[in-house]
Amino acid sequence: MAKFDKNYETKSKSTDYVTMKVHDGIFYMYYKPLRLLDIHIAKAIVKERLAFKEGVPYPSLFDIQRVEHSTKEARDYMADKGNDLVQASAIMVSSPMLRMMANFYIMVNRPKNPTRMFTDEKSAVEWLTQFREK
Repeated sequence: MAKFDKNYETKSKSTDYVTMKVHDGIFYMYYKPLRLLDIHIAKAIVKERLAFKEGVPYPSLFDIQRVEHSTKEARDYMADKGNDLVQASAIMVSSPMLRMMANFYIMVNRPKNPTRMFTDEKSAVEWLTQFREK
């Protein structure tokens, strides 16, 4: 009989700010349209994500393509507390502005886990796969 592994079950949840899912040992977070990601929204998103993950760390894909701007305070919070239960972060971007924002986040805020920026989900998932629990 195959061993059931909670890390590989598929589950999902939608909140006011994001849609989250776990599939095949990887956590996915898709941000809903946000004009400004501020500290209050950042804290709400992290709280919801931690509850959703139920104490299980995952390599994580964060699709921020629908976020227009973020505050320094929100970026600092995401680089620290926002990386709890995150084994590695793949940040999905599309526009030059988001690319600049993600580069700034990676270089200046220095997240506490491996973090890379991607423009396509397939490449991001391939990179994250190396960080999955065996």
